Amino acid sequence: MAKFQYVKELQHDAFQPPDVNVNEFDPEAIFISGCPFWQETLFYSKKEGIRPWEKDSDKACRKLAKQMTAILGTMEARLRVREKPEPYLVRDALGIFLSVLFWSNQKPVSLIHLKESLNELDIKPLNIEERLFYCLEKGNTFSGFRQLNELLLEQRKLIAKKGV
Repeated sequence: MAKFQYVKELQHDAFQPPDVNVNEFDPEAIFISGCPFWQETLFYSKKEGIRPWEKDSDKACRKLAKQMTAILGTMEARLRVREKPEPYLVRDALGIFLSVLFWSNQKPVSLIHLKESLNELDIKPLNIEERLFYCLEKGNTFSGFRQLNELLLEQRKLIAKKGV
């Protein structure tokens, strides 16, 4: 049984490695709940995977946005009754947003130097750095949830505008 570990390009305090067996994951999956950045993990560690940021990123981003809608609905329901969302939901939501953000720019997610990586993106919401870092720190709060939701909506509008 191989335990999941993030490669150095994907290491960040907001994304602790889940306690899962990587041998059970589908190498073709673009989203695995509880384990964001699966395709990037394959790419950085083995130079494998389907690389959705290179091949039809628009379709991949739409699939992720559908997943995100369900996750955000669950998070909102928890927050409305003044309960914090489960950590894996917050991790999934942040991971999906980052995937949409990077993939819509035809790049794999890279967290190792996140500020620099964000500066290299052409399609991104205004004040992305400040807003994203707030979400990474406070993603389990209502204001963090709202900010993340707004960032996703803005990114989707920018994608549609550019015709990615």
